[in-house]
Amino acid sequence: MTTDTTRLAQHIEQLFQADVLPADALELVELVINGLDDGSITVVEQTQPQGWEVHSWVKMAILLYFRLRPVERLDGGAFCDKIPLKAVSPQTNRLVPYSSVRRGAYIAPKVVVMAPSFVNIGAYIDEGSMVDSLVLVGSCARVGKNVHLGAGTILGGVLEPPNSRPVIIEDGAFIGGSCGIYEGCLVGANAVIGAGTIITAGTPVVDIQTGEEFFGRVPENAVVVPGGRIRQGARPGGEFILQTPLIIKRRDLAVSAKLVLEDSLRSFE
Repeated sequence: MTTDTTRLAQHIEQLFQADVLPADALELVELVINGLDDGSITVVEQTQPQGWEVHSWVKMAILLYFRLRPVERLDGGAFCDKIPLKAVSPQTNRLVPYSSVRRGAYIAPKVVVMAPSFVNIGAYIDEGSMVDSLVLVGSCARVGKNVHLGAGTILGGVLEPPNSRPVIIEDGAFIGGSCGIYEGCLVGANAVIGAGTIITAGTPVVDIQTGEEFFGRVPENAVVVPGGRIRQGARPGGEFILQTPLIIKRRDLAVSAKLVLEDSLRSFE
């Protein structure tokens, strides 16, 4: 972080702990929200190829924003909220009618948001990604470059506690329709998540070739489909099946033409 950002972080942390907020509190918080909005400030930052650092002070600023902002009428009085909607540029983005992006979410160039989808405050969607219909990108979720989020998919919001990792979808990942990625799970670069797969922090993701189990993350290039695993125990119900997403193979990028994103959908000429 720069010296100015470090000072801002210190101020936000002090405000978050204060019992009584000073008169200039909203002004300081707005600096963070503006940075989230233009992408100069992020909730998480990749510090190494497989490591992400959470900036808890940024989450504190978002929580303070909710405390400090009044409920107002938006869009000519049709809606009431504490956070206004974000305006995106037609020169760089497509935001299809009836979709909503809250202020404090970053939408990079060549991102398409289909209707009706919702992108919450603190989220970051990087260049060339597709947000298909009926998608929820929750608070502070991070979506990498050239990611496809299939219709009906939910990336759960993780705003509290401030030091918790949000949902992260790394570059080139393909998330099928009606998937749910929750509780700060990380989907590695170029992974494919089959339609209908649900992954939480406590869900084992099992590699059927090695037997290795992954919790809270999907490895790079993994191809994951919904699955189940039989459990047996001395219980009145006998044996039962637990949801267990399965890694059936590793993606060969050289032959993944089916998953190549169509450039024409991201053309603004």
